[in-house]
Amino acid sequence: MADLNGDRHQDLLVTVETRLQTYFGDGTGRFRPKPDRDLDMLGRATEMAIGDLNGDGRPDVVTADHDRYSVAVYLGDGRGGFAPAPGSPVWPKRGEHPHTHGLLLADLNNDGKLDLVTANNADGDVAVMLGDGHGGFNSAKASVFPCGRSPYPLAAADVNGDGNLDLLVPNSQPGLRTMTVLLGNGQGQFAAAPGSPVKTGNDDVYFVTVADINGDGKLDALLSNNHNDHATILLGEGNGRFAFSPPLRMGNRGWHLAVLDFDKDGKPDLIAVTESSVRIFFGDGHGGFSGVRLVIPSGGKGCWKLALGDLNEDGTPDVVTPNVESHDL
Repeated sequence: MADLNGDRHQDLLVTVETRLQTYFGDGTGRFRPKPDRDLDMLGRATEMAIGDLNGDGRPDVVTADHDRYSVAVYLGDGRGGFAPAPGSPVWPKRGEHPHTHGLLLADLNNDGKLDLVTANNADGDVAVMLGDGHGGFNSAKASVFPCGRSPYPLAAADVNGDGNLDLLVPNSQPGLRTMTVLLGNGQGQFAAAPGSPVKTGNDDVYFVTVADINGDGKLDALLSNNHNDHATILLGEGNGRFAFSPPLRMGNRGWHLAVLDFDKDGKPDLIAVTESSVRIFFGDGHGGFSGVRLVIPSGGKGCWKLALGDLNEDGTPDVVTPNVESHDL
């Protein structure tokens, strides 16, 4: 979700197999497809991230596929169109067992340019490529860091207060029940934090989101679990360590999570997608959440990710979920 054509309304990007589809928003919550043909991508895409990679103020996009190590880079034209960047696709790593299960863009070396991270599920590592600020990434300078078995979509945040971004990586291997914490040195290099991997109780974890949910100024981690109805809560200590807190029962197994103040009471709330619904849990500001207070049917089946933005420009966040089984949003 981003303003792709410069009209100050939020638009949507959707990957469908090997096509990149654009839907223009009108600021009322309605969308229309881009009038010309979809972009034929360089391959299938199961992961996507959006950011300005070449400093022109226009959103660009990177995509990855579960079955490849490569990442495709597409530069935006500011009118809703995209074209492959020179040198695309790039290769964060090479190996024998590609299974990319996480992709993000963030400035990892504090140079003001977006860098690229992939989570390689079969290899138990994350790969980092530093961006050049012109839409390119140097494969020769890619770095790989062990992060435990079966890494899943990860998050970047400064969890030890040193001003450098760190990586939080759920380990989805059944029975492992851990989250790996990799501390960044501000130069694109990472090392396991003291106490990492962090135990997640009895929960096999999948997606992670990061926020200060108890108001102590330290970032906490919340993780979903596809095998039961728990959301794992890990309270941050501000030094890269986390303490296990009683999990939240969500009433159904969850996938993607996000934290935002939905009811505008100054306390962070939790939103989670399940198989066919969106669920909101209101926070108490002390690290706890209510039981299910709001359950919204997704209108389809197979929603496992979400995007947040103000689609009708009323100052209240809205939610978009892709329903992968019913092929709609």
